Amino acid sequence: MNPELAELLAQANHRAAALMQAYGGGFASALGLAYHRADSGNQARILGAFEHLFERYRRMVSEELDQWSGKGGEV
Repeated sequence: MNPELAELLAQANHRAAALMQAYGGGFASALGLAYHRADSGNQARILGAFEHLFERYRRMVSEELDQWSGKGGEV
């Protein structure tokens, strides 16, 4: 993976974890907090084990970006 793409994915994962904390249920919220507190090795383990949750919240990040850029309607 090229470095620019890796950085974009890392940013999306970080934002997804923040959304998990803000909008997720008890487990998703705790997982988002754990991701933020984890070192890079443990972040990779969390992502590997709970990819389906991160994917759901990365879609929310994508929707946010679409709204901010004007693609998703008025903000």
